[in-house]
Amino acid sequence: MAKQIGRRQVLTAGAAGVAIASLAACSNSTGASGPTEEELASSKPTGPTTKVVATAADVPVGTVFKFTDPNSGMPAYLMQPAAGTFIAYSSKCTHQGCIVEANQDASGFACACHGAKYDSVGVPDESTSKNLTATPLAKIALTVAGDQISVA
Repeated sequence: MAKQIGRRQVLTAGAAGVAIASLAACSNSTGASGPTEEELASSKPTGPTTKVVATAADVPVGTVFKFTDPNSGMPAYLMQPAAGTFIAYSSKCTHQGCIVEANQDASGFACACHGAKYDSVGVPDESTSKNLTATPLAKIALTVAGDQISVA
């Protein structure tokens, strides 16, 4: 005589089967809990990214080249005071946040908002900046590779 299986046993067995199938579907076939250290390392950038803003020909010695700083989105100035020496400054005035304008001869900067003047290396002229904080313009880090000038 064959043993009969009851309704309760069928439901219990079915629920157990569903639970086992769900666990199997969620598990990683390699047994790892996530990406390996090797996989993570290969997906990371390998160094700082730079953005080319000019070429050496764009900035002859003793001139100013205006560009947009790719990091801040603000106007900035690039100069070559001596052959092969490049420096860049933010155009944001350190007193009131206005945009300073560069002198065409690369001799300095002036703020139209309150008359402050900065020398060619971004240092404020104290006589034009009375009662204001004498903070230099922010310098922008550059990388020069061949004739390409980049902002880090």
